[in-house]
Amino acid sequence: MNRILFPTLILFSVLAVSCRDGDGASSSLVVPEIRYELSGGAGHYDYAPSFIIDEYGIIYGFLCENKNPFEIIDYVYLYKGIPTKDGYVWQPGTQIVAPSETGWDHIHICDPDVRAFKTRWKGKTYNYIMTYLGVDQWFDHNQIGLAVSEAIEGPYIKFDGNPLIPYEGRDKWGTGQSTSLVKNDSTIVVYYHNTGSKTGYSRREVILNDLDNIRLGEQEDIPHLRPNSYPALGKDHLYMVSEMKSDAYDGSVIPTWVGDLCRVARVPLDGDIFAEEDPWEVLGYVTPEFSGFPRNHNPGFLTDEKGYLPDEDVLTVYFTTAVTGDDWLWSYDLYSATFDMKKRK
Repeated sequence: MNRILFPTLILFSVLAVSCRDGDGASSSLVVPEIRYELSGGAGHYDYAPSFIIDEYGIIYGFLCENKNPFEIIDYVYLYKGIPTKDGYVWQPGTQIVAPSETGWDHIHICDPDVRAFKTRWKGKTYNYIMTYLGVDQWFDHNQIGLAVSEAIEGPYIKFDGNPLIPYEGRDKWGTGQSTSLVKNDSTIVVYYHNTGSKTGYSRREVILNDLDNIRLGEQEDIPHLRPNSYPALGKDHLYMVSEMKSDAYDGSVIPTWVGDLCRVARVPLDGDIFAEEDPWEVLGYVTPEFSGFPRNHNPGFLTDEKGYLPDEDVLTVYFTTAVTGDDWLWSYDLYSATFDMKKRK
């Protein structure tokens, strides 16, 4: 697994500031509006969000949470957000996928990503897929698996040919933290953290419409991205939100492995994400100054069911906050950051 407190709504006005990108190019960055969203309660942690909005405005939030208070074992939970005139009301979380009794994912499962994608398996049709991280030892050897469902809320059934994207070595982190984008009726593109790659971050096209005949595309290693990076598609751009560490990061206090900021960036769809020179145009950040927390991590965009942004003028990122010190893990709550891109124009 990859966590000052403000118990109620935190709001910051949205405004544009003049900054400089990593390549030295001047740009206008948008300051986000930060909002508390949900918590699993005392002794629980929530992180690694995959949030989907449907045609009725209902939000389905898939994330990692521990089942038993103060016990560090990850499960996949679903939180359902209902739109009201006063904002979203979140229903209590429901556990939808658990670690297996034995096998490749019996220690932890987390980092769920759900997409509307029709696939057949053993003569039956399923309408939704979930990629998720599983692990069979307490450190390293993470792998990416697959589960399917007829409905977005489940139940989800684990594919019996897992892992979908394996990692053979047992002495490195492995593959995981995946996000899928639906390319067409037969193919998804999976972006994921990969310590078996040259860059630490990879993608693959996967022909997945028939689970009895899965075809994995070639691994493509993407430079200039942090391991915790999560994409979304726009009409003309590929967007990416990444957990990062700033120059001001204090690495002397735990957690030392969790970043202090989340960066939102984009590249044109016809751009070269494999270029030697960093191609990403930075749009804004979630920082401790804006969130009120020293750690801000495991971000993900609010998308539609196929991984497209519902509105490129207003970008919504869900992320997890954390305090530092001994209680860091139990401070993992879900917040959102809204970037009003109209302020940038």
